[in-house]
Amino acid sequence: MATGVQPVSTKETPESLEAFSLLGETVLGLIRAQTPLPEILTVLCTQIEKRYAGLLCSILLLDIDGKTLRHGAAPSLPEEYSRAIDGAQVGPNVGSCGTAAYYNQQVVVTDIATDPLWADFRLLALSHGLRACWSTPIASLDSKILGTFAIYYREPRSPDAEHLQLIVHCTQLAGIAIEHDRAKAQLRSAETRYRNLVERVPAITYIAELGAEGRWHYVSPQIETILGYSPAEWLANPMNWLNHIHPEDREIALAAEKHFIETHELFQAEYRMFASDSSVIWFRDEGVPLVKADGHALLMQGLMYDITEHKRLEDQVRHSQKMEAVGQLAGGVAHDFNNLLMVIQGHNERLRDRLAPADPARKDLAEIENAVNRAASLTRQLLAFSRKQVLRPKVLDLNTVLTEVTKMLRRLIGDNIELIVIPSALLGGVKADPGQMEQVILNLAVNSRDAMPQGGKLILETSEVDLEAGDARSGEDTPPGRYVVLTVSDTGSGMDAATQARMFEPFFTTKPPGKGTGLGLATVYGVVKQSDGWIRVESKLGRGTTIKIHFPKVEKVPAVRTQTEELLPVKPLASAGPVPGGTESVLVVEDQEGIRNMIGESLRRNGYRVVIAEDGDQALQMASGLADPIDLLVTDLMMPNIGGRELAHQLMSLRPQMKVLFMSGYPEQTVSGNEINEETEAVLQKPFSLDKLARNVRRVLDKRES
Repeated sequence: MATGVQPVSTKETPESLEAFSLLGETVLGLIRAQTPLPEILTVLCTQIEKRYAGLLCSILLLDIDGKTLRHGAAPSLPEEYSRAIDGAQVGPNVGSCGTAAYYNQQVVVTDIATDPLWADFRLLALSHGLRACWSTPIASLDSKILGTFAIYYREPRSPDAEHLQLIVHCTQLAGIAIEHDRAKAQLRSAETRYRNLVERVPAITYIAELGAEGRWHYVSPQIETILGYSPAEWLANPMNWLNHIHPEDREIALAAEKHFIETHELFQAEYRMFASDSSVIWFRDEGVPLVKADGHALLMQGLMYDITEHKRLEDQVRHSQKMEAVGQLAGGVAHDFNNLLMVIQGHNERLRDRLAPADPARKDLAEIENAVNRAASLTRQLLAFSRKQVLRPKVLDLNTVLTEVTKMLRRLIGDNIELIVIPSALLGGVKADPGQMEQVILNLAVNSRDAMPQGGKLILETSEVDLEAGDARSGEDTPPGRYVVLTVSDTGSGMDAATQARMFEPFFTTKPPGKGTGLGLATVYGVVKQSDGWIRVESKLGRGTTIKIHFPKVEKVPAVRTQTEELLPVKPLASAGPVPGGTESVLVVEDQEGIRNMIGESLRRNGYRVVIAEDGDQALQMASGLADPIDLLVTDLMMPNIGGRELAHQLMSLRPQMKVLFMSGYPEQTVSGNEINEETEAVLQKPFSLDKLARNVRRVLDKRES
């Protein structure tokens, strides 16, 4: 028989119309009942085979690749045959089904034994007693091939009009069932992808009605890990959202929702919420209108991002910037104040020297000197906070420092506080100023003591820790690495968040008037920062405070003296005895006129030949015109145009035998940051007495060349 479509009449009889109608109702009913596709196709084939004796139905499904035919349904064909043709590739000569799918047209083979289309499958079909096969493509509404519907007979046979009518109805029903199933599969796939996305994104996804009391229709499982409530618990109460927003932020959230309702623009708000454990979580909430089937946007779909860590980092940066600004201000004030104290102290000393030992006015001058010393102590603490003090860093063993400080602490904190010291058995070194490290521990211990007026425990502990990049325990811009940690813990009254935010600010104190300057913790902050360390504070009201100070670990730990030393590397001689003088030539460079004139006059009274310059430029000009040697340069470190260190460098290249004595309100320009080389540098910290000036001038002049 020839291969192709048989042009026969397709006029339908009343009986066939009724049968096809019943078949359609059956198939559509199965589709509505969400019956699986293989079962629907099997019912379709079975119903046809019952009506037409000797007819065998087969439905093959075309893979998504458009090339492979897969078994769909064939209730009466031999299973071995169905398995054999499962996976057949479409092509121009691949039996009836492969060819029909390839050309997208009906293929009628009336005798498999002789038709060339079956050359590769003839033996397979004949071995199972199959002689005729008519195959028709099953198409979707947009004419895409979904598969093939085939009718087999066990003897050669051509289709008649009723057969063709049958094929038309069956391919339509099969197409509806297959397309519906694929649409469901695509929907399930899309839902799965959406759910995977929603449940993996680091945020809470929700669908909720508008209004403060709007019911929530959906909330993603992340709510349990972020806020501590299961989705069921959260959905049970429409007021959960508003009730859990921080009272200070409710107006912000409600105003954003009001704007969203009025404009249908993107909902955006940042606010805090209380988790189930009462912790506070920061959220950035963003939502869009969700249009319902009736066209009304009554719902909002949104994402709540946990931005707590982002807010913590923002606060950390703001706090760091604020502390830096306060530090700049404190350093500038301390510098200027030290210059004023210098003038006060110098003139006070000159007045004292003019009075007889028994003069009653000497008592007033002594009070002035005491006030100057107390003021100088405050400025030193301000300089420590602003990180502009002179430090003499050494590689220290914190355990050794702790041992020395503990001897003083037991007398300082009182008997009602239990002091516990826990040194680490294996501890690396830290590079810091020994005296300042002792001051840090003392200041923290005194602060803890004052927080425990009724007694308690003070725990001092050392340890080591490895920190990786981004570690939550690290400070701002902290590089990863090994750190030595000093921990000071107490069981005192603790601090609220507002107090913690300001605890390191100079002059901030929660103590009653007269009980503290507010510079103790500010000094701690400055010393730690200046030593490349950072501080972490953990405190709650009524639960005590823990302060952890981290320093970069240094491997080598030589034995060093750790007793508290004077801030300056210059160690003046005892004040008893006559003031030493000399006849050497001294160049004094100071930009403050009052200090400049006072120092010059004092040195002249002591016998020195003095040349005075108001800044570095003038000093260089004067030095270039002097034929006589300059034995000593006394210069301020911080001056306009040319600083003291640069001035000394330029002059010593011309006069290598010249000695140098630096003065400083704060030594910002020093050897390495703010470090002083004790072996080669002499620095007088303002304010200093004229007696101290005279003795250190003599000491520097008499110092042998190394």
